[in-house]
Amino acid sequence: MTHDSSETLSHLRTATADAHRQLEDQIDIPRTCAAPGTYVRLLEGFLGFFEPLESALQKFDGWDERGFHWRDRAKTPMLREDLHAFGLSESDLASLPRCTDLPDPTNLAEAFGCAYVLEGSTLGGRHIMGALAQSQIPQAARHYFASYGEQVPARWREFCGMLATFPTSDSDAMTDVAVNTFHKLGAWLTVAHE
Repeated sequence: MTHDSSETLSHLRTATADAHRQLEDQIDIPRTCAAPGTYVRLLEGFLGFFEPLESALQKFDGWDERGFHWRDRAKTPMLREDLHAFGLSESDLASLPRCTDLPDPTNLAEAFGCAYVLEGSTLGGRHIMGALAQSQIPQAARHYFASYGEQVPARWREFCGMLATFPTSDSDAMTDVAVNTFHKLGAWLTVAHE
């Protein structure tokens, strides 16, 4: 028996709301986007978390069968492109610290809990693009927050459909990992910005 898509999403959204809000408050997008220096530091922090996390998640079998294709949805290439726009070389990117205290899903359903956080960031990106339009951030450094462009709503609906293919019994574990992903990202950004 599978979960209803809206029920799954509602459960995830409710359970992660506090952790999501804490992360948003911590990042403080209006301040972060106000100057290239703070923006670059945020992108570097995201790269240090997303790159090893996405690498770990891709080791689970079954993504393609559920319609999730990493070649189309990975955030790491977008972050790299944005940082290149600020003049960082491949050597510069390789020397940036990477998070080692990552979420640790044990199966594909839990890995989708991590992906919920990564994919959910595309929705917030649409609002952030408005702040970037009023900023000094160059257009060539906005790929991550622009993500799928006009396709964001459609891609999000597709992802929600993927969540609905998991049994109801996976819902709590999926949600626990999503909450943990928010917390670990927040903790990493605190360390990365010290």
